[in-house]
Amino acid sequence: MLLVATYRHTNLTMPQLAPLFGVSKSAADQIINHLGPLLALQPRKRFRKDSVLIVDGTLVPTRDHSIAEPSNY
Repeated sequence: MLLVATYRHTNLTMPQLAPLFGVSKSAADQIINHLGPLLALQPRKRFRKDSVLIVDGTLVPTRDHSIAEPSNY
């Protein structure tokens, strides 16, 4: 689980990641492919109409454009 968490939270490649855990590149890849989906959270299907979503510090507009700022273009 730690290998999968490290892979998901860093930009390390398989050749960089595998030696940290004492496994081969192919073993690290197999572990990530097997355990990764099991550890993933289930995505939400829908959000409330008035929801404001923040992804990586960036505001993501929702479909309700009546409350959005008008574009200057």
